[in-house]
This record gives sequence, structure tokens and C-alpha cells, in this order.
Amino acid sequence: MKIESISFQILEGDSVEPEWRPLRTMREYPGSHKVRFGHRLFSGEGIRLDPRPAYTCLLRIRTDENLETIGTFSTGWGKEDLEWQARTFKVQWEPELVGADALNREYMWHKMWMARRYFHMHHSAAPLVLIDTLLWDLAGLRANLPVHKLLGGFRDRVPAYLTETGIPYEDTLKSAQRAIDEGFHGFKDHSMLGIETNLALAKDIRDLVGDEMVLMHDPVQQYSVDDAIKVSRGLEALDYLWIEEPLQEFDINGLKKLSDAVDLPVMALESIQGNPYLATPYLAAGAIDIVRQTGMGITGQVKLANLAEMFGMNAHGGNPHVVAAVRNDDWWEVAAWPATGSDRSMGGSFPGLIRDTMEVRDGFMYVPQTPGLGREIDWDQIEARTIMTV
Repeated sequence: MKIESISFQILEGDSVEPEWRPLRTMREYPGSHKVRFGHRLFSGEGIRLDPRPAYTCLLRIRTDENLETIGTFSTGWGKEDLEWQARTFKVQWEPELVGADALNREYMWHKMWMARRYFHMHHSAAPLVLIDTLLWDLAGLRANLPVHKLLGGFRDRVPAYLTETGIPYEDTLKSAQRAIDEGFHGFKDHSMLGIETNLALAKDIRDLVGDEMVLMHDPVQQYSVDDAIKVSRGLEALDYLWIEEPLQEFDINGLKKLSDAVDLPVMALESIQGNPYLATPYLAAGAIDIVRQTGMGITGQVKLANLAEMFGMNAHGGNPHVVAAVRNDDWWEVAAWPATGSDRSMGGSFPGLIRDTMEVRDGFMYVPQTPGLGREIDWDQIEARTIMTV
């Protein structure tokens, strides 16, 4: 099955009010004998502009077997910028994609991996992740199977937990109660209130949710090694499942010291690019116990999950089809609130164009069972909203 063409469609959406505010602001870490930096929730007005149409750019891949797939390439407030992005990407990548066998995903993944450096895309591999994901969609459509079955298939549902951003103490407890009320099997905090306060909050969360709910703590790299050891030992006494991103993630020696000192599993590598390959020295050194899933695309995520399994460890945080297909990714993370970002208000401008049918209900993530990625695509709306094809 050959790739016959790639194209970009720029769509004009409904008029919405642009709105953005930062999630966090910086601060000096409280109680430190030397200056270290943490972060707190941003307080302020953020940015608001008058209502205007938003624009989205979709990448469409067609094959010589009359199969096609589509995904979001970029969004923005100006169609000219999206046109520029589409044209520059197309002139670089059309020769690499058109005429290639769409089923040779491994070949294409290695080509794209090296292109990150050769095309200076190391700052963002998002377009390459999209291509890999869409190639898996095409393979599933051709085989009439969901992607997780093509990957091997292990289960159809995974326990889900609610994750909360770094919000005030009492609000975190309210979110933990929400996790109980909505039937989640776990809850993760991102508390950034200092060592003693974080430990006090962890105890209050455990007292609130009881012994059955699984708890995790993600301090977003705010601790020193000594801080992390102290907190981890406190969390061990409260039967927490893991501590995530306790240190800056390039600190492989610090992570090794922490992992050697405590029994609580340590998760890392969310913010370092280079997986699956970069995970190897961390795993070989015993510096971490769980690998945060940042492998490039579905192909890269499977490589990383398999690598972790060979070390007897888990991965966490992948594409739902990867999570369902591997044995060592035990949880699905659900954000308590929509992500903040420059495109947050754009979501309402394109309702229902491409709908992911993955569901979270009854405390589980249910992976799609329909062919490919299992998405529902409103082709009629896409065509009706298209104002330019590149």
C-alpha cells in the first residue's frame, strides 16, 4: 500500500474569544538554606482578545488503495501562519513520504528519528509523531482491526486515576474527593507547597480516600536529593504507589541515590527528549523504577515499553492503544482540568471534527474497538470548513 499523496487543509472555525493564562509562575523555594526555585499557581488576568475565528490545519494522507487518514497538524489565529507551516513542511516531507510503503512503519520511524537532527526538528517532534500515528491508523483500517490488536493486544480496559495540578491545599482535597465520587481507582497530586506541607497534605489525602485508593505524588522536579528521600519515606508510610519527577531529570546520579535509598518506586524521563534510546542508561544504572512514556509516536512508545519490560519495569503514560497492547503500563491518567495553553479556547471552534472514541467510565479507560485508531471523523464538516488546500 503506497502513499499516494499528502495534503494540508486549512479550516476556519467558529468565532471564539482568544483567552490564555499561564498555569504557573516561579518562586524561590520556601525554607531552603540556599536559593532554589519552585513554582506556584499563576494569579492574574492572563490574555483576552476580541472574538475572532480560529483556524486549524489538518494533515491528510491518501494511499493507492483508496484508504486515507487525517490528523491535526497545527492550530492558530492566523491562516497565513498555518499556510506557511504547511507549505514548509510539505516541501521538506513530500519527497520522503509520497511513494513510500505506508505499511513500512519501522522503516519510516527510523527515517524520521534521524530527520529530527538532519532537518533540525529536535525542538519538536510533534509532526513526526503525527505521521507515525497516522500510519498506524492506515494499517488498522487496512487490516480492519484496532491498532492495539495490531500491536499484539493485551487488554481492553485499564484502571484510571485523576490527576490534579499544583493547586491550594484545600482544593487538592476537594479534587481527591472528586476522584472518589467519580469512581477513579487512584489520585495523583502535584503539590508544590514545601516538604512538610506536602507530607501533611499526603496524609490528609490518604485519610480522606481510605486504604483502597492508589495514590501518587508528582512534585514536578522541585526537590533536592535529600528532600526527595525524606518525602519518599513519608509517602512509603502512607502506601503511595510512586513518586514522579522528584528531581531534575538530567540528574541520573541524584536519581540513582534516591532510588537506592528508598523503596518507593521512582518515575522519571517525562521532560527529557531522546526516548526510547535515552532511557537505557537510566534503566541500566537502576536510577529509576518506572519510565515515563515519551517514545516518539506509537512505534517509539512500543519500543520504550518493551525496553522497560526487559528490565522488569513499567512504563507509564502512552497512547491508549499502546497502553492496551503492552503488559507493563498499568494506569491511565485523567487530567482534572483542561490543559492550559495557547490553543485552549480554540477547542470550541472546531467541535466534533475528529472525535477520539476512547472512553473513561466506571474508573477505567476503555480502548476503542473499531478499526485503526477508532476515531469518528466528520468528513462533511471538514470539507465544509476548508478554506485552503496545500
